[in-house]
Amino acid sequence: MSNQRFDIISVVVKLKYPVNNPLVIQPFGYDNTNRPERHSFYTLFNNKHPGVDFKARIDTKIYASYPGIVVRREFHKGMGKVIGTRYGSIVILYAHLNKFGVNLGQVIKQGELIGYSGNSGMSTQPHLHFEIRDITKPSLKEMVLDPHFGKELVGVKEEIIYVVNNTNKPKTLSVLAEKYFGTSETCNIKLLKASNANLNNISDDEILSGGLSVVVPNY
Repeated sequence: MSNQRFDIISVVVKLKYPVNNPLVIQPFGYDNTNRPERHSFYTLFNNKHPGVDFKARIDTKIYASYPGIVVRREFHKGMGKVIGTRYGSIVILYAHLNKFGVNLGQVIKQGELIGYSGNSGMSTQPHLHFEIRDITKPSLKEMVLDPHFGKELVGVKEEIIYVVNNTNKPKTLSVLAEKYFGTSETCNIKLLKASNANLNNISDDEILSGGLSVVVPNY
């Protein structure tokens, strides 16, 4: 697996399905109010399904629907083994996996194999949960988007502004590099400094001032 970075795409990229022969078993926005086995999963989203579920046997190959950089590769109590990729203002999640196929900080191309489906986390059957989030929105409920496969993603920003909030965790350049580029490697911190001249004299682990606006470039 290569860590090579690629030029930012300048052509129209249409969202691709993450599996071959896609079969949707739970669409975006499906109301789970009367589904006791699922109801508690989506309380935060007013019981509406925040993504798209695809039928997938365990170890079905999962492909990147969109180019990006891997910013999440972890076990989540609800989503199980999950991979998250970021392209500008958009984060795409591939959840309930059985195996990972990529590493944190890895730049991936659309259509690249990134993992294998499973039944991990709070899952009622083997499947792939696919979710798109616009991370410029103020709340998680507002972030989730209805995926329109075969069409261009609308409103994608290649550069975003993060306003430092130290309430839950003190923010440093290392923390922000890990959050937006997958790792706190020097090359990722340099990306942040290159877009923020006022941060050039700040050490990697110095706590940033609350309310400070930080420009976060694409990868």
